[in-house]
Amino acid sequence: MNHGILLRFSLPALLLGLLSGAAAMYVILQPDNGLYVTFKNTDTIAIESIQLNFGNAIGQSDLLTLRLPPGEARLLHLNHEPGMGFNVKVRYANGQQQEFCAGQADDKRKQTLLLKR
Repeated sequence: MNHGILLRFSLPALLLGLLSGAAAMYVILQPDNGLYVTFKNTDTIAIESIQLNFGNAIGQSDLLTLRLPPGEARLLHLNHEPGMGFNVKVRYANGQQQEFCAGQADDKRKQTLLLKR
C-alpha cells in the first residue's frame, strides 16, 4: 500500500475529527442557566467588597464578595438572566466607592467586568 495516499486521506480525516470534537466540547461546556460574571480588579488598590443586587418579577437577590487584591479576578455565578442588568457597588480599601448598573446590553452568559476607580 502506498503510504502517501494513506497520509493524504487520513490526516484531513484526523483533523476534521479533532475539530468536530473540540466544537462539541465547546457547546457542551457552555452554561445553560444563570449568569457567570468575572470581576477583575485592574486598579492598584485592593477592593474591600463587591455588592451585587439583581432581580426579576418573582424575586430579588443580593450577593456580597470580599477582598479582591489588585490584578486578581473572581468568577461569580448569578441566578439571573443575561441582558437584564444588575447593580454593582464596589468599595475600595481607601474608602472610595463606585455604584453602577452593569450587564444591561450584554446577553452573553459569560461576562467580564474590569473594575478601576
